[in-house]
Amino acid sequence: MRFTFCPDCASRLVGRKTGDDGLVPYCEQCKRLWFDMFYNCVIVLARRGDKYALIRQHSGDGSISEDRFVCVSGYIMTNETAEQAAVREVTEELGLKPVKVRLVATYTYQKKQMLMTGFLAELPEGDFSLSDELIAAQWFDEAEVGVRLAGSSVAKLLFNDIKGAKL
Repeated sequence: MRFTFCPDCASRLVGRKTGDDGLVPYCEQCKRLWFDMFYNCVIVLARRGDKYALIRQHSGDGSISEDRFVCVSGYIMTNETAEQAAVREVTEELGLKPVKVRLVATYTYQKKQMLMTGFLAELPEGDFSLSDELIAAQWFDEAEVGVRLAGSSVAKLLFNDIKGAKL
């Protein structure tokens, strides 16, 4: 998100040359720079042994096809680390609290102006207890995951980064 007006005083911002950053929106009233902002999210591929859990979710805004499988994901809340968000999202959506989570990589998702922090989570034994956000969750082997995520952007990148990884 690029600011046009100051969030503090509502003055129109002007471009100010700032080091290597070039022109940055600046409030002449507050004497403050307003750098572009983006949402911070987690994307988590959950695994148990050699099987991976993928989900199908309801999408009220039409941004996700309801017949498509994806990874667990969600926003990082204020005062929460990315690791805490990964555990929370998996626990909320699948009803299973990960026994381990490992940071894999970060990814930019331009379509929604997000920085997504990717994790691999190891799940304990037990059945899914799905949140109301989900239509289904299902276990897949590595070959099936590659096919199911073929049209996905960030989820496919995460999967490619962790193929064969051990926690």
